[in-house]
Amino acid sequence: MSRLAVPGALTVQTACPMSLPVPMPLLFNSPPRLRVVAPVPPAAGDEELVRRLRNGQRAAEETLYRRYTPAVLSLTTRLLGRRSDAEDAAQDTFVIAFDTIHQLRDPAALRAWILQIAVSQVRRRFRKRRLLRALGLHVGADDATLESLVAVGASAEIKADLAALDRVLSRLTSNDRIAWMLRHVEGHELTEVARLCGCSLATAKRRIAAADAQVRAEVQLGEEGTS
Repeated sequence: MSRLAVPGALTVQTACPMSLPVPMPLLFNSPPRLRVVAPVPPAAGDEELVRRLRNGQRAAEETLYRRYTPAVLSLTTRLLGRRSDAEDAAQDTFVIAFDTIHQLRDPAALRAWILQIAVSQVRRRFRKRRLLRALGLHVGADDATLESLVAVGASAEIKADLAALDRVLSRLTSNDRIAWMLRHVEGHELTEVARLCGCSLATAKRRIAAADAQVRAEVQLGEEGTS
């Protein structure tokens, strides 16, 4: 029984022999289909960037987009597992950020605020999928699973383990899936998971625990410390 190490002191044990010397987020490539410009180094800090945005400087919008598109698109792609949905969610994230930048209370928290918007857009797409299924309409197939996003050179064993995890995650509720992935795939601390999900810390813990219960039904998990 091998162990798939993920952030947050949780280890996934699987039947395939494997050894992962890096955190789970480092296993994945950046989403390849949407052209993403290189992130801009923070020559102007986020607080200064927010000031420029609020003053209506169009160049500041381009800077924001270039700086945070890679992080936002990677997040939405892994959470949604579908490239077209992820790209739409990423685009809408920036539209909303530009339109509501005056609502940001702490300019120094710009990155976290943008990612929170992105997570809300992910939830919106999950709700749309549920509605389409309820109407008997085709919702498409996932083409950006964890297995498919794994970095070039990953072993067949790693891919098999991620495929098994994909199957379990696909059956979780959207709230539980998002919270679990933010914690154990993206590597966020519990407080940050709660913030990104827009819920209390207790609710975030409850969602992660609910997801754990379903994951454990098919994939054996080992703990190293607390989660």
